Amino acid sequence: MLFRLTGIFLFVISVGAVIAHHAGLALPTLDWFFSFEAKDKGLESASWWKKYQANIIGYILCALLLAGGVLCLWNKSRKVKWNPQTLRKLKRFKSITRGYVSLWILAGLLFLTLLDQALVGKKALMVKYDGKMHFPAFVQRSYTEEDFGQEGKSEVDYHDLKEAFAKEDGGENWVLLPLVPYDATFDSEEPEEKKLTVRDGVFYQMGEKKPYSGLGYRYYADEIDKKKKHSMVRFRKGVRQGREEYYARSGADMVGHYEWKDGVRSAAPVKGSEQVRAVEKEEATEWQSISYNPLPPSLTTRHYLGTDSRGWDVLAQIYGGLQLVFQAAIIYLVVTYAIGITLGSLMGYLGGTFDIVVQRFIEILANVPFLYVVIIIASRIGKEDVSLMTILLVLCIFSWIGITYYMRTAAYREKARDYVAAARVLGAGPVRVIFRHVLPNAISIVVTLLPFSVVGVITALTALDFIGFGLPDTYPSWGRILQDGVSNLGDPWIVASVFGGMVSVLLLVTFVGEAVREAFDPKKFTTYR
Repeated sequence: MLFRLTGIFLFVISVGAVIAHHAGLALPTLDWFFSFEAKDKGLESASWWKKYQANIIGYILCALLLAGGVLCLWNKSRKVKWNPQTLRKLKRFKSITRGYVSLWILAGLLFLTLLDQALVGKKALMVKYDGKMHFPAFVQRSYTEEDFGQEGKSEVDYHDLKEAFAKEDGGENWVLLPLVPYDATFDSEEPEEKKLTVRDGVFYQMGEKKPYSGLGYRYYADEIDKKKKHSMVRFRKGVRQGREEYYARSGADMVGHYEWKDGVRSAAPVKGSEQVRAVEKEEATEWQSISYNPLPPSLTTRHYLGTDSRGWDVLAQIYGGLQLVFQAAIIYLVVTYAIGITLGSLMGYLGGTFDIVVQRFIEILANVPFLYVVIIIASRIGKEDVSLMTILLVLCIFSWIGITYYMRTAAYREKARDYVAAARVLGAGPVRVIFRHVLPNAISIVVTLLPFSVVGVITALTALDFIGFGLPDTYPSWGRILQDGVSNLGDPWIVASVFGGMVSVLLLVTFVGEAVREAFDPKKFTTYR
């Protein structure tokens, strides 16, 4: 029964994700498989990998799930025979109330993250317009203002659309927004703008003596009242750094960019040269600084935990960070434990030359400084191009080492047992002995390590983002909110919200880990009890 239910679940998820993607739908959680889009996708200079990576990665992930589902259905006739000792351990775990309740709370949080844009997001769940129903949050296409009778071709702002419909007589048109109607990233409240002045090539805010650091915008001169963004760049100590992005008049999509380094701009546009040169010919305003005053928690504005110094909703970022943590933890655990268990078991069982060679390799890898590797990779490929997979790859390269030590010791111990000798006499090969006999008897070690590995990946991601060597701004991050809160202690809701949320999740995982360790500890309960 267990194999059948697991197989059906994996089959439905994998097939449903592919069907929804081709049908133009964006269903909660299922659209994650095809969400690995490149930021410059669609540009003429983009490589084939950047153009099609979302589809390629999505199909690979769905194929792996489908293969797992088919394998489970193939073995559906097999009965899962639980060891009596394992059943006693599970019963003991249930009796530890703190850990058992924490596990159910984590399961509830996981379920909430699976709701995705149905719970948190700026796109409306439903829009009724001219007697027709639309579901913007659950389709891949983006509706423009013209689609709902407004002026403009840019993507519709559903907050403004809701207010416009509310002013209409009759109330035939209406908008239903999610519980938290804001995206986790790049969804700001109205900023405070100040003109930037130049003195000796360095930019300052009007009336300020300190060089300006932050974002700067220029608008189309003939549409400044509509705030049509012309270009954007980041200033650091009064000097432009990084991308100077240009935007089309017809919408909010970036058409291309120059690259600034140490105050010197690249000779030609790095991306979208023709479109950028066309936008450059348009008359634009002077550079203006953009700053946001953090808003306190409010039910009226539906910023339930307030906003940060960028105008982003704190609750939406915490929710997005929780989604990222669960996704990272699942991928991290699968990859790390698959490598660690396999290598550790082979080292302990085979021994000899194989064991010595792998140990020497582990000693070399263990002496490589993890943080330096992350810094080198981030500087080499550019922080804006760092992805979750990049960070997880680096984490997995170093994290499987500790697991091999435990599994190697367990395999050494178990291979001397009589049941292993009996299996060999019956003709079982090394692979069968390891994975059908040794591993099930050493599984308690793996189970007790799992929760603490989750704590490790959460703290690693948060710490990297906090010191500025983690994920780019396109990803929601607890570390980035924490850093922003520490820098703005005058607005205590920022640091209090993220700190409280992060500590709560870490405590829940730790409680589960302690309960599992106590329940699976062979020294705590013996046959004499």
